[in-house]
Amino acid sequence: MNKLQDIWGTRFFHYMREFQKYMQYIFTGHLAIVLVFAIGAVGYSYSEWLKTVPIDFPAVLLAAIVISLGLVFSSPTTLLKEADMVFFLPLEQHLPAYMKKALKWTTVSQLPLPLILYIVALPLLSATNAASPSELGWLALFIVVWKWLSVDTEFAVHFATSGEKVWLDRFIRFIIVAAFIYFWLSPMFYLILIPAIIFAVYASYWKRQMAAKPFPYAHFIQVEQNRMMRFYQFANYFTDVPHVKGAMSRRNWLAPFMVKATFNRRDTQRYLVQRTFFRTDDMFRLWIRLTLILMFGVYFISIPIAAMIFVAVLSFATALQLIYAFRVGEVFRMDMLYPIDASTRMQAIRQTVQRAQWVQTLFVALTALFTFGFSVTTLGLLIIHMIVSELTIRFVKSKD
Repeated sequence: MNKLQDIWGTRFFHYMREFQKYMQYIFTGHLAIVLVFAIGAVGYSYSEWLKTVPIDFPAVLLAAIVISLGLVFSSPTTLLKEADMVFFLPLEQHLPAYMKKALKWTTVSQLPLPLILYIVALPLLSATNAASPSELGWLALFIVVWKWLSVDTEFAVHFATSGEKVWLDRFIRFIIVAAFIYFWLSPMFYLILIPAIIFAVYASYWKRQMAAKPFPYAHFIQVEQNRMMRFYQFANYFTDVPHVKGAMSRRNWLAPFMVKATFNRRDTQRYLVQRTFFRTDDMFRLWIRLTLILMFGVYFISIPIAAMIFVAVLSFATALQLIYAFRVGEVFRMDMLYPIDASTRMQAIRQTVQRAQWVQTLFVALTALFTFGFSVTTLGLLIIHMIVSELTIRFVKSKD
């Protein structure tokens, strides 16, 4: 194995095996059911809205913005490791070939997102007569080309600045790509030459800057480690991932909602568990994400029965994952050294998750009022959320 192309092939094989290992735990039958109901309900609501969308709706502008957002985030997938800073030096003449394979995979792996956004935008563009079928067909090809150019340019910016100007680069590319798509779908399609020329000059500038710099091994290794950590953190919501490193944040703004310290032993676990929930990044952000998804679903799913099923599934998932999150790393805890009744921990966990679910119920109620008003559907959503959450909390057991 004397060439970096061979090293890429070996690493890619191990990467895909690692990826598939965790994906089998993520995309289970339960998640498939949730996705089917969610996509079906959102799709139905979208199709019903398209029947009443005004002809002067700014569909072209909206499509240009949404598709461009899917194109500009093009962080490179390099599969580099810390040891490469030393062991790649004798093979550095083969590094361009290695990076060429890496950028090809980056383009292919990131292309589905903008294409999905393009497919979602097609009915809206057709309903508003924004473009002809041939223009929409060419747009798909442009999306593929722009994704490849975005990946190549963002790699050059990472290379030349060690990531210091990546967000500025993304903003500039967003403006250029959005202008290109907007002009292409508008009657002034010939104006696409302006953003195309600007981008050619812009990309050439970063190519020249990249040529004058040595390869920033440390930066690209850090980018790769952060990318994999985001995947592991996501997979950790579905199964235990040993690669995940937890992070803590103080969150002083939540101090008024935290239990005050007392000298009563019965309150010890409640004090510890509640602070664990508020200050553990993965756990607290999990609750935030699922709550936002719940509110999003209740707002956009206009079919009452579909909304009720969606709320039941998400409330069950929230309560279940929070309880199991407290079980991670429970082989040993510092509070085990003290004479505290172990049975009080499960009670504290249930109380904490229960109060978190009450707050989530409040957010669901406020969102349901905007969607369904004061109706039987709104009341049903609240009752379903409270019952499913309570049953989940009561019947899920802990390791203690």
